[in-house]
Amino acid sequence: MRNLIFLAAAFLFFGCSLKTDVPMATMYEIHYSNKECSAENKQKELKNVFIENVSALDMVDTRKILIVAENNKIRYLTDAKFVSEPSEMIYKSLVKGLYSNCAAKPIFSPNAKDLRLKVSIISLQIRGDKAEVSLAYELFNANTSLKSGMITKEIFCPDPSSSTIFETINKAANSAIDTLISEIIY
Repeated sequence: MRNLIFLAAAFLFFGCSLKTDVPMATMYEIHYSNKECSAENKQKELKNVFIENVSALDMVDTRKILIVAENNKIRYLTDAKFVSEPSEMIYKSLVKGLYSNCAAKPIFSPNAKDLRLKVSIISLQIRGDKAEVSLAYELFNANTSLKSGMITKEIFCPDPSSSTIFETINKAANSAIDTLISEIIY
């Protein structure tokens, strides 16, 4: 019995030590970094914006980075992934973008007259040789839908390396967020 336990422990130990090392994927976070509001540009009356919801399609709301080839073959990057789901990163970027803006500010408990924003991420991917980010949005107050639409931004991705792919996706996301903020303000 004792030999059997020793033999089982030896197999377990050697089996675990023979495991091949799998390289860790590089983690990336979409972040807003486009502009900052200076004190002299800050408007006296800021629009209050409550970000009610940021959702995403199932195919998009994954930590895997989506690549759609010219022939519509879909794959994910194997050596890189997002640190969290895109809906969480876009929410964080929207909050930072609104804080960085001179005419609007995010709030976390809305009143009846405050603006409310719902966003749905339609695409966040590399399509062919371009990073593509599409956001559908609705802007409303307590009683009325004020504006809705879809924003799509594409940026050329010069090479297929993971870091370049992420950088172009991040630039496209920043551009889409800037356009969305300008839709809120004007």
